[in-house]
Amino acid sequence: MKRINSAIAFAVLAFGSCSAFAQSSASSVTLYGRLDEGIVNQTGRNGGAVLGMAANMWLPSLWGIAGQEDLGGGLRTVFNLASTIIVNTGSQASAQKLFDRQAYVGIASNNWGSITFGRQVNTLAELFYVTDPLYANNSATNMNVRLGYLGGPGTAIQNNFGPNPGVAGASLDRVDNAVKYQIKAHGFTGMALYAFGGVAGQFSNNSAAGAMVGYDGGAATLRASYMQYKDSIGTPFYAFAGGISYKLGAVTLRGTFTQNKIDSSLNTTAMPYRSMKTQVISGGGDWLITPAVDLFLAYYRGSRTQDGLPEQVANKFYIVPSYLLSKRTTVQLVSVYERFNETGAALDTGTPLATGARSSVYVGLGMTHNF
Repeated sequence: MKRINSAIAFAVLAFGSCSAFAQSSASSVTLYGRLDEGIVNQTGRNGGAVLGMAANMWLPSLWGIAGQEDLGGGLRTVFNLASTIIVNTGSQASAQKLFDRQAYVGIASNNWGSITFGRQVNTLAELFYVTDPLYANNSATNMNVRLGYLGGPGTAIQNNFGPNPGVAGASLDRVDNAVKYQIKAHGFTGMALYAFGGVAGQFSNNSAAGAMVGYDGGAATLRASYMQYKDSIGTPFYAFAGGISYKLGAVTLRGTFTQNKIDSSLNTTAMPYRSMKTQVISGGGDWLITPAVDLFLAYYRGSRTQDGLPEQVANKFYIVPSYLLSKRTTVQLVSVYERFNETGAALDTGTPLATGARSSVYVGLGMTHNF
């Protein structure tokens, strides 16, 4: 009993010391998140139209913990842990990772930027967050998300490149084992990223590297970004993108161009590369009609070519009115008309198109709440 009492006393003293230390230093920890849910109907699908609940219809649902501690001299420790969740089932989106969206720690300076270590978004995603016509929303159908910043680039790519090649649901938009440097000064923004592959004896295999530069000047925002990945035998996969945003009163116009290519004509069952090249162009923006009503209009064209195979083409048109119920809650009606060439359905996502279908309509009514 004396030993138990001593242990309890020690724990209380230790906790009190930690609390005092936390209070004496300028530190903070924030719990944050977002819940997004909707009802979606899609036509032209296998088995007929698909009607049902759709988590993450407009924005990804997530929860996270972020914090910082002031180290003095303009320096601070920063960290961020974030996980995607599926609201209509209450489940974690990733079966492999508790924190699939972000998991990093690092040092930030008021004058020299920040350097962070861990799982982080690639430099392409950083570009589309500010220049995509939909701000990279509606990720289930947005080709800048799926094919542009590699959120769902297709099996030939995700089974061989990225942080988890071959893992079901793997994507390249977030990179494990990454060191990332970011800086903003006088309108300039820049970042560089390197991710270690972790293959013994092969330093660069399964690695990733990228950079982004940009300028924010009044009405105009400019971005240019590059990423390179390598597979287990060192085959390079290149991706680059450019984007612009320009504000004209209540209207903000945005446009992007992106291309990625596997630099190999290799064609095996495991690596069906055939010099695969994918391009996406987009244009559109939003009109803040009133302080509570925002209207998004957007057009996307995606194409993919491979040696000896026909070109795949997909076109998508978006009309999305959004209504702000409060500063934290919005409702939106997402309507998308999709048109594919004879082989372009391979660029679609979700439930496969019905045999012979060349078009589809996606309509979703949803709600988003931030906390």
